[in-house]
Amino acid sequence: MSRFSLVALLAFVGAGCTEPPPAEPFQISIRVESDPGKPMAGASISRANKLLGTTNAEGRVNLKIAGVEGEFTDVTVTCPEGYQMPPKPVSVKLTRIADKTKIPEYLQQCPPAMRRVVVAVRAENGPNLPVMYLDKAVTRTDVGGAASFALEVPPGTNFSVVLNTIERHDIKPINPSRTFVVPSHDEVFLLDQKFEVEKKAPPPKAKVFVPRALGARGGADF
Repeated sequence: MSRFSLVALLAFVGAGCTEPPPAEPFQISIRVESDPGKPMAGASISRANKLLGTTNAEGRVNLKIAGVEGEFTDVTVTCPEGYQMPPKPVSVKLTRIADKTKIPEYLQQCPPAMRRVVVAVRAENGPNLPVMYLDKAVTRTDVGGAASFALEVPPGTNFSVVLNTIERHDIKPINPSRTFVVPSHDEVFLLDQKFEVEKKAPPPKAKVFVPRALGARGGADF
């Protein structure tokens, strides 16, 4: 075999042993919201403890992931401070869509760790009453018995509001309270209370002394 033939043969064998180029990575889109319809910017997306990207102002990030067609893989969403972490990762199926303009999208939520609640008070016959929260007066009812205040509390929390009647001995019930449960969204609660005003007994009728005519004994009481 000539030297030229040997070189050609080795080149052919070497070409046959060349590894095929790696498969094109799969494209996916992760969209993160705080509440429904509210994009969450700044959420970190990772896979196997490796950061893949961060959501933009629209709450979205497009990713490229290597893998095998049909494989499932977990993608972890880390929420910004002040927001609750999702209970589990996003399970992503690696697949290719015939329409190259479309990318599989997965939604995850980072709900706020605190919820804003407003308590509105309507106290019939209860003007100028202290409104108590955690044993402290947070506001007072106005002359019409109305008041309101806002709180930042974790979802699932129970809290009580008391109308303090210590300054009013003529109304009942005494120190009525209501307990509320904070939902997984912002909320407005109503404390609607009607007080009964005790009617004061009329003062005893004064006796009037009318003197009798001269010469008569004593006088007459009316």
